[in-house]
Amino acid sequence: MSRRRRNGTRSSRCSRPSSSPSSYHPQLHDAIAEFLPHHGLPLLSDDGRVRWSARMLVHVAIFMAWSGARTLVDRFHEARQALVGIYFSRKRPGQTHEGLSKALVTHGVLILAGLADYWRDRLRKMAATCWEVGGWVLFGVDGTKIDCPRTAANEKGLGVTGKRNSGPQQLLTCLFHIGSGVLWGWKRGGIEGSSERGQLLEMISWLPKGAMLLADAGFTGYDLLKALLDQGSDFLIRVGANVHLLTQLGYAVREHKDTVYLWPLDKQGRSSAKKMPKSLERVHKPLVLRLIRLKDAKGRPVCLLTNVLERSRLSDAVAERMYKLRWGVEVMWRDLKQTMGHHKMLSGTPERAGAELDWAMAGLWMMQMISVKKMLETRRQPHRYSPASALRVLRRAMSGRRRKRRSLAMELADAVKDEYRRKGSKKARHYPHKRPQRPPGEPLARRASRLEKRLLQMLLRQPPPKSEAA
Repeated sequence: MSRRRRNGTRSSRCSRPSSSPSSYHPQLHDAIAEFLPHHGLPLLSDDGRVRWSARMLVHVAIFMAWSGARTLVDRFHEARQALVGIYFSRKRPGQTHEGLSKALVTHGVLILAGLADYWRDRLRKMAATCWEVGGWVLFGVDGTKIDCPRTAANEKGLGVTGKRNSGPQQLLTCLFHIGSGVLWGWKRGGIEGSSERGQLLEMISWLPKGAMLLADAGFTGYDLLKALLDQGSDFLIRVGANVHLLTQLGYAVREHKDTVYLWPLDKQGRSSAKKMPKSLERVHKPLVLRLIRLKDAKGRPVCLLTNVLERSRLSDAVAERMYKLRWGVEVMWRDLKQTMGHHKMLSGTPERAGAELDWAMAGLWMMQMISVKKMLETRRQPHRYSPASALRVLRRAMSGRRRKRRSLAMELADAVKDEYRRKGSKKARHYPHKRPQRPPGEPLARRASRLEKRLLQMLLRQPPPKSEAA
């Protein structure tokens, strides 16, 4: 035993008290621990050589996502210092960012999968009072592109767009719960070989039964809408001039003026509009939908496609109000890219850039959960919380600095948006900085041809497929 131990002096590892009144670390630990599962996320590893246990990985990765440092190494040291402040009596974690990156690439995907399921369950219970909006469980979806460093590995693994001077990018598509404004899940991939529609198709199984999905133009593929209908989900999706619809096909029991059908040529088993397919094996049934025509603030047409055919269940006015709520996902991208500073990843390989983006989204999700819970506890609307103010509070808590007589809960409760009303335009004086995008036009809705009606009747006369049990 050392001389310091014999004299009754504590070791350096246990020199700090567990709950210092001048530090936010104990309260930050409690705030995060409330949204981490008790089982399946151990703090200690059975292998003494392991320096990064699952629970420590989650903490330091989220702290790095919250950090305002400009480099990954600086973010790591800031996050590790906060982690040591929280678990000062435990075995010290690894000391290098290289070791952390390897651990996140190796174990991060599996850990995040379990966390996402746990967070979705917690959100459903926590947001019980705002789970529905007007009797509907609404979810929004949207995608964005995230830049990555121009390394040879990123260009090869992630790909580049066809635009001039473009670098490697990742495509990110996320689902979010509209009632609370909180993330529900995401998928990411390289810019080559990925699409928003394909990523959404991988996520629709996460939607609860009876959910209504709100989406912008670009999510109108037959396979995607068919998959949503097969699992019992509703949708309200904007359509543009690239979507071709049919009218007066005679497939619906009762047709109205806004009844349309989505039945592309490949689902009719045809390659030409003038030829009948040789066989009905590749012919699929048309989707019976409803086309809602609206006008935006500038008088331009806005066309929405939904599977809810009854106006008594979903009127045009209600559909218009619901679709406007989808704007929350655009605000979420601003929170990720501007407020948190993750508009560009800093990792030089595709695997590490993917892990960096995953944990940036996890950090955003954790911040939303902590802040929304505090809003609901103080009987405020969840959308009242200010991401910039909440992030400022959490960064100060990571450093351990505490205001006198102010708890972390009090600081987060006061992190709300200003209530002033903007008098002028928010647009920059020298805007636009890039070429403006044209809004989607109106879809082409033509009357079904005789050949299509005859093909439908042939399809309906087909005997039902025999079950495997028979």
